[in-house]
Amino acid sequence: MIELKELCAVLDSLGIPWANQKFADGEEPAPPFVCLVAGYNEAAYADNNPYLSWMPYDIALYTRHRDYATEKRIRDALEAAECPYTLGITEIDSEELTEAAFTVNVAES
Repeated sequence: MIELKELCAVLDSLGIPWANQKFADGEEPAPPFVCLVAGYNEAAYADNNPYLSWMPYDIALYTRHRDYATEKRIRDALEAAECPYTLGITEIDSEELTEAAFTVNVAES
């Protein structure tokens, strides 16, 4: 399972503007851009003790129209980092954006 610092290095390597959770008001770049959004902590237990803890994160890519080439760059980078993911696509009509959300599990230390 990938660690957060490793995931941030993967995002840095893409050359796409990204922010943790969201960009500051008025500082959101033009698409494409990425927001790294944390989910809820999860854990696996044995004998009533946690032995593994992780946080699902969405690598949310925002584009004006579905951008298969940029999605492939992210997929390739995650696969090179041996980071499993799931992908969901959502049209955000009110913002005229497409969100491609790559969900990855990140090890909690």
